[in-house]
Amino acid sequence: MGRQVLFASVPAWGHVYPVLAGLAELVRRGHRVRCLASGSFAAEVGKVVEVVPYESPMDSARAELADMGKVLPLLLEETRASYAELERAVGERRPDVLVSDVLATSGWLLGRARGIPVVRTWPVFASNSEFSLHQDYQSRKDTDESMSAFFGAVASFLREIGLESEVSPEEFFDNEAERNIALFPREIQPRGETFGSRFTFITPCVRPAEQSPELAWLREAKPLAVVSLGTVFTDNLDFFRTCVEGADRLGWHTAAALGAKISPADVGPVSDRVLLRAKLPMIDTLRHASAAITHGGLTSTLEALAQGVPVLIAPQIGEQRGVADRVEALGLGVRLHEPFTPDQLADVLKQVADDTAMAERLARFSQRLRNGRGPDEFADAVEAAFPA
Repeated sequence: MGRQVLFASVPAWGHVYPVLAGLAELVRRGHRVRCLASGSFAAEVGKVVEVVPYESPMDSARAELADMGKVLPLLLEETRASYAELERAVGERRPDVLVSDVLATSGWLLGRARGIPVVRTWPVFASNSEFSLHQDYQSRKDTDESMSAFFGAVASFLREIGLESEVSPEEFFDNEAERNIALFPREIQPRGETFGSRFTFITPCVRPAEQSPELAWLREAKPLAVVSLGTVFTDNLDFFRTCVEGADRLGWHTAAALGAKISPADVGPVSDRVLLRAKLPMIDTLRHASAAITHGGLTSTLEALAQGVPVLIAPQIGEQRGVADRVEALGLGVRLHEPFTPDQLADVLKQVADDTAMAERLARFSQRLRNGRGPDEFADAVEAAFPA
């Protein structure tokens, strides 16, 4: 007999895409799965599971995510909004297990409040006593004053929901569950060998190809450099211009995802070897790519590696510096240090393209990812948390 699963998410594609195939597998196994989803995410999520709609502060204030000083207050606003909707959803139909994204603290808190088993999902590097993303890579710009104000606001929220005696403000900020799913292989995780049985590392659940109208162009684009800065840090016009020019100097094609802040006209006149879009059909594009030039988001990096594409990472924040370090350590790509010139980028592209040893490592790693049981591993880990 199927069980009830409620997934607490945040409106960020790098956190949503890695779990959709796993949630779909739970549905295939006969479980009833609901997922928190804000307006711009509801349609995509609704193709896979039942949507619990809500108004997300993160969805309507996406530009603030680029300012690391505003991230924590915004996450607290997100927790307030999503907690209220999750509480209603639990009241309507109590789940057997709450699956909660690492940024969806509302799910973890509601599990504590209602005594519901919680499984935490990590689409970003996990932390333990041996490794901390915040400390090792200084992923935020906090001051004593800002943290004091943040912890005070958290304490007020915990009082409102009746958890002030069970959860400290520090736990709100940095916590894990009894069961955690890291949505990537253990060797990607810094100090991965130090994570014990509370963490299950799985093969990534890479989304399927889009079969987009751009396929005709992509099939003829050889060699092809894919350029993207994700969905948050997308207003670096010089970065896009430099990448297009650098690839052009080698006679390569370029497909660039510019985001919502930069238009193709901003990049300037380009040749017919260049495809500029606000958003690319990324899996279609990567399947035809020779290299990916990226910010180093973990999800987008894994999507490239799953297609056997070397990644050139220009990190924008601390977490992405960590991804770049792991990719270099595994010999699957290189880190770019900004600012770089078109000539310097062209040199790096050529070196990577000519590196046969890297190509062999990529082939082995991508085969492992493509042949893995990611959705099954995800569903197995969630089912293990069901009460007897």
